[in-house]
Amino acid sequence: MNLGQLYQEGLIFANFNQDATCLSVGTSDGFKVCNTQPNFSEVYSQEMAGVGICEMLFASSFVAIVGSGDDPSLSPRKLQILNTKTQTSICELNFITPILAVKMNRKRLIVVLETKIHIYDISTMKILHTIDTVPNPKGICALAVSEENCYLAYPNSIEKGSIVIFDALTLQMFNVINAHKTPVSRLTINEAGTLMATCSAKGTVIRVYSLPDASRCYQFRRGSYFANLYCLAFSFDSSLLCVSSDTGTVHIFKIDQSSSVSTTAQRSSMSSYISDMWEGIPARSFALLKLPNPIENVCAINKTNTMVMIGES
Repeated sequence: MNLGQLYQEGLIFANFNQDATCLSVGTSDGFKVCNTQPNFSEVYSQEMAGVGICEMLFASSFVAIVGSGDDPSLSPRKLQILNTKTQTSICELNFITPILAVKMNRKRLIVVLETKIHIYDISTMKILHTIDTVPNPKGICALAVSEENCYLAYPNSIEKGSIVIFDALTLQMFNVINAHKTPVSRLTINEAGTLMATCSAKGTVIRVYSLPDASRCYQFRRGSYFANLYCLAFSFDSSLLCVSSDTGTVHIFKIDQSSSVSTTAQRSSMSSYISDMWEGIPARSFALLKLPNPIENVCAINKTNTMVMIGES
């Protein structure tokens, strides 16, 4: 989550790590790493020029940073992999255009540019594959944490909500999902790599698809009015889905059979015209949080499903 509009306040970037045990923050004068459990506390900080992206590999000392562009030493076109324990640089990767997002799991490092996605073997930092994409100026992309179901999802259209599902292990595209009628604004994949949640630019309906078969299994309504979604996040056991937006609300949805959408059975009994228009009845959230300051944020749910964590300035 890039928080560029908050730059004047010092905060540029904030995101949770893969299991939400840490929060990494990029600021105008470096970056910080904080533990979220058992108590929120700062565990590492490093002063440098502005950091526009700061991503962790779980709770390890492996951190990927990208400059915000305010200093030549930290270019937005250069990715630096740091070891915070030894305070050394592991490697640097340079690109022709600015880096918009960085995703990691224990097998792969993903670097998202506006029209390309580069896939690296994270153990050797060797480039394995480059994907040419449609223009993706927001760097929308999701990578599964799972080492077995190592799926990568990214937009396939600038006009509609079409999404490519790519296997980052075999380096093969295996599905395209037409998720929404308008462009995709947010994507996330659950910890096991078996579910993907999506939302369009409207921000009203969230859809959940099973992976790898790409069938739609859940549909949730955030609200009736358009909204800019800031974050989609599954709980660790995939029983909950957390959604935050610029309305200052955080919705929590339950993922269970009562909200499942049986598209195959219902569509088979309708005419082709009705089938194309059928949308199911979206389920509403069972819990709602109202934030005192509706600013850009990231959200996560802890492993015991007892706490919703929201990172903001």
